[in-house]
Amino acid sequence: MPLGILVIRWDNEIGPINEGFYPESLKITNNLLTQVYSSHRYQSLKPGFASISLKNNKVVSFFSGVGEDHISIENYVVALLLRRDEKPHIYREILKEIAAEILDKVEGDKFKKSLPNLYKKLAKI
Repeated sequence: MPLGILVIRWDNEIGPINEGFYPESLKITNNLLTQVYSSHRYQSLKPGFASISLKNNKVVSFFSGVGEDHISIENYVVALLLRRDEKPHIYREILKEIAAEILDKVEGDKFKKSLPNLYKKLAKI
């Protein structure tokens, strides 16, 4: 079971911005935001998945892309924070669904209300 869901937006002046996460007990550092966002941008500007291993956790994430090929809204990452012993690839399908729902509701922060229910979906994996 993932530890949580994280939504990151890139700002060209500030860098990665934590747009929202669930559960609220998660400890989110700027270093984590930078590592997750960078794992995508070093690969491509196109939408896609990435997985990274950190000291204490793993992360599987979906990047909405930049430019013509972006999905819903540009420069957003939806990430699942995992325990170190979890396998990121088993969450790709559910992450695709969760990311689609979040990215479609980013305008006006409407996605924040759906985070608890989306997190509950993860318990079924």
